[in-house]
Amino acid sequence: MAGNMQVGLNGFEVWAFVVETADGLRVRLSLDEWQWLNLDVGRRVPVRLPGKADAWLFVTNVTELPPIVWVMMTKRVRAAGSV
Repeated sequence: MAGNMQVGLNGFEVWAFVVETADGLRVRLSLDEWQWLNLDVGRRVPVRLPGKADAWLFVTNVTELPPIVWVMMTKRVRAAGSV
């Protein structure tokens, strides 16, 4: 699934462009929304998509391209030194 939708991120509702990946999500937010959410890489947050059960995902990568931000979120994070 990909498209604009209302997403629950860390207890807040925001409109975002969401692309589901094999292991999580890629989310496009405005820079203002990203700063307002105050999330960091490595943080585990609850995520709610329309019609789906809540899931806990890790913020694994953030690419700021003002005025937007791409956020990668995955179900698992590899430990340092693992292959």
